[in-house]
Amino acid sequence: MKNINFKLLAVMLITAGLFASCAIPRMARNYDEGIRYTPETNPLENHGGEVAANVEGAVSEGYFHRRAVMEITPVLKHEAGEKELETVILRGSATTTAGTMITRDRRTTFNLHNVIDYEPDMLASELYVRARLYREGREDRATELPERKVADGVIITSQRVKNDHNLSLAPHEYEEEVIISQTASIYFAYMRHNLNWRLDLNRREEARQRIEDLTEFIQRGWELKAVDVDAWASPEGEIALNLELSENRASTGESYITRLFNEKDVEMPEIRVEAKGEDFDGFMTKLDASDLPDKQAIANVIDSQLAPAERERRIKDMTLIYAEIEKILEPLRRAEITVHAYEPKRTREEISRLATQNPGELDEKELLFAATLTDNMQTRLAIYRSAQELFPRSYKGFNNAAVVLLEMEETGQAAEYLERANQLAPGNGHVQNNLGVVAAWETDDETAESLFRAARAEGINVDYNMGILQIRAGEYQAALSSFTGLTCKYNVALAQLMAGNRQAAVSTLNCAPESAEVAYLKAVIAARQNDPTSLYSNLRRAIELDADMRGQAAEDREFVMFFGQSEFRDIVR
Repeated sequence: MKNINFKLLAVMLITAGLFASCAIPRMARNYDEGIRYTPETNPLENHGGEVAANVEGAVSEGYFHRRAVMEITPVLKHEAGEKELETVILRGSATTTAGTMITRDRRTTFNLHNVIDYEPDMLASELYVRARLYREGREDRATELPERKVADGVIITSQRVKNDHNLSLAPHEYEEEVIISQTASIYFAYMRHNLNWRLDLNRREEARQRIEDLTEFIQRGWELKAVDVDAWASPEGEIALNLELSENRASTGESYITRLFNEKDVEMPEIRVEAKGEDFDGFMTKLDASDLPDKQAIANVIDSQLAPAERERRIKDMTLIYAEIEKILEPLRRAEITVHAYEPKRTREEISRLATQNPGELDEKELLFAATLTDNMQTRLAIYRSAQELFPRSYKGFNNAAVVLLEMEETGQAAEYLERANQLAPGNGHVQNNLGVVAAWETDDETAESLFRAARAEGINVDYNMGILQIRAGEYQAALSSFTGLTCKYNVALAQLMAGNRQAAVSTLNCAPESAEVAYLKAVIAARQNDPTSLYSNLRRAIELDADMRGQAAEDREFVMFFGQSEFRDIVR
């Protein structure tokens, strides 16, 4: 009985060994059908400087032998070399090797998930899977399975931001139109509206001097804008009576100023007359500023009266108790005459000429203003450099010259000027913003963000600039929030596309100013929509506007499905 069992056992072991030894070659032969690889995205994409090389594997039912072990390694290949990613081990149910156990009697899935930092060499790359198969314990006899391509890579559309950051010019603070005003008052006796120069208030030196100054102001020869005549009554009388009294006093003031203009033979500008009624606010202000010891009690009594008539009666009663109250009321009975004139200024043409021919004749405000009057960048730069020489302690000439240089894409000299501006005005918001733009152009996004935040703290609107950084960081919804209210801009469309709103991106691009970037992004969207007609027309236009787009398109995996098409090859050749 024992002999029979030993023989049977020996036969079974030999059979099992033969079966196992045959299973590994059979798995190798059936590898293509036995394991399928499906990439999460194809081509792979760069988002925020990282590439997610995520692949789902599926093992067919009945494929994987229970004593088999398979090592699977994703590899990103490109012309400069290759990058091996994390190896995943699959093992049969009868093995003890660490790894993902595959059950033979049902379909089983596994994941090859890797996130890697993007490098420029990855632009034109391909993701492969390498696999080694062996029976547990016989790794030295492993079978190298054929490499399998699973995805192309890497799309960098998310990084195609346009460096059209908002730059910050320091304000010139020059005012082309400055209104200078001169005011004088005519005072009236209680319940009177006739002009009386013998009235004590009108005879005072201050009042007389103001009338003389007003007369001299009218005769300066400046262009006059308007004359205002406003009149009041003191608030101790009846409301209707006070309104009528202020109207009559306004008429008296109007007659006086009209006669003065005629006497001095000066053309009369627009005259605006307004009767203000009783000056209750003026009374309360003067009461509060007075030396009356009981002024707070008086104010409380007056303020407690809700009815205007009762309030006026209380004020009148106070004049019988306090002689000082009448002194407060007297100057409220008046007509104020204000003449408004334009301060003489150089014309724009004069300022522009002097800025280039004799800048020393201009003050800083005029010189900085002159730079805004020309579209010629070299002229603007020359004017700002003159400002640096004439006003070396001001940051403005250095900051604004840097802005022009940045618009000319000359970052080296711009950075030097900005450092000087930062020394002269540490922490200035305009300078911080522009330094942030330089950092962003040098792809130092961490420094750029810090500088933009500093500029924002100083009141500079940096939302657009922050939005560009957020696109590059892969924070597309945040970028769209930063772009709130902005339309018809390339970077807005890019954020919309990356956030998954393709139709919104198309609408934004359709109204954006034409550029190579706009046409190229339209071609990308057309490729994603499998619209070759739109793809080819927009790609041609992009290359017409910027010949460098040809080389970019030839490698761009956005167009990988069209690489074999003759029309595409003709465009990028």
